[in-house]
Amino acid sequence: MQLFCVKPTVHYFETFPEFLDAFSVGEGDLIFTEQLLYEQYIRPCEARCLTLLKDQYGMGEPREEVIDAILEALRGQTVHRIIAVGGGSVIDIAKLLCVKNASPVRDMMEGRTPPVLDKELIVVPATCGTGSEVTFGGIVTMRDTGFKTGILAPELSAAHAVLIPQLLSTLPAKVFLHCSVDALGHAMESYVSATRGNEMARAVGARAIRLLTRGYAVLAQEGEQARPRLMKDFLTASCLAGMAVNNGGAGPVHALAYPVGETYHMSHGETIYQFLTAVFSLYERRQDGPLLEELRELIQPALQQADIFTGDTFGGLQQLLERIYPSRRLGECGMTEADVEPFTANVFAAKQRLLQASYVPFSQQDAMDIYRQRL
Repeated sequence: MQLFCVKPTVHYFETFPEFLDAFSVGEGDLIFTEQLLYEQYIRPCEARCLTLLKDQYGMGEPREEVIDAILEALRGQTVHRIIAVGGGSVIDIAKLLCVKNASPVRDMMEGRTPPVLDKELIVVPATCGTGSEVTFGGIVTMRDTGFKTGILAPELSAAHAVLIPQLLSTLPAKVFLHCSVDALGHAMESYVSATRGNEMARAVGARAIRLLTRGYAVLAQEGEQARPRLMKDFLTASCLAGMAVNNGGAGPVHALAYPVGETYHMSHGETIYQFLTAVFSLYERRQDGPLLEELRELIQPALQQADIFTGDTFGGLQQLLERIYPSRRLGECGMTEADVEPFTANVFAAKQRLLQASYVPFSQQDAMDIYRQRL
C-alpha cells in the first residue's frame, strides 16, 4: 500500500527573474496567470514566451465553461511547458490544460478522457494556502449543477514546484490569512484522517502547523509589518501541508465548507476558517486521544507566545486567528436557518469521501449543529 508520494521537484528562488533564468523560460513556454501578477512580476521581465491571463475568461473558482474557453484559445498553439503562476484556481486549471485532448473538460471530469499529459507543468504558487503545487488533484465547478467536482490522478502532478516568497507580498491581509488557514486545515485534517492518515503525512503536517501557528503568534503581536519576514515560512508551510493532504486526505471541515463557498461566493480559505476549530472541538469532546494531544502540543507554544493562556487549545487557536483578522458570521454572508438542512443534505449526498475521513463518526446532526454555531 502506497503511503506517501511527492512527484514534483521543489525549488526555491528569491525573485521571479531568478526563476525565469534558471528554467530558461522562452519559446514553447506558456505562462498562465492573472492580470495583477502579470503586471507586477511578469511583464517587467519581458519573458520571451506566450502569456495567457485567466481574468480574460472569468473570475473566481475554476468553472467548466471557463476552462473550455481557455482550451479553445490554446487550440493550434505550440506549447511544450505550461507555467502556472497564481493561486489554487490558476493551478487547478493549468493542470487540466496540460492533458492531451482535454476539451471538452466534462469528458475528463467524467472519466471519458484519460488524464494523459502532453505538456510539462511547472507551478509557481502566489498564495500560501492550497498547496496545489504538490498535489495531484483539481477542482472544477460544473456548469449544470453549480457544484464543485474533484478529479484525483497522479498524472496531474506538476513536474516542478517553485517557491518564490516575493509573490506573496501583494496579497491583502485578509487573503493572506484565509489562504494560510486553508493550509492549516490541510495539515490538521490529514493528521487525524481515519481513512488515509499515516505517519509520513503527519511528519510534514506537523512542521506546517508549527510554522503557521508560530507565524500567527508573531502577526498577532506585531501586526502586518511582520509579514515580509514570515512569507518564506508561510509559503513553505503551505507546500508541506499540500504534501500532507495529498497523502493523508481532508475531512469534514472541507465537506462543510464547499456548499457555503459555492452558494455565497466566499473564498475557500474563508470557509475553512468558518469550521476548522469547531470541528476539532467536536472531536475533542467526542473522543479525545493521542493524535489530538499531539495537535495540542504543536499549537500550544504559539498560544503562549501570543499570551493566550487557556486549557481549550482549539478555542485558543480561534482566538489567535480572530486577533489577526476577525471572521464573519455565516449570517453576515447570507446564510439563514432555512439553509442549514439543505446544506447538510448536500454535504451528506456529495461529500461522503471527506466525511468518512472524520476522526470520529460525523452525523448530520453534527453538521447542522456546527452550521448553526456559525450563523
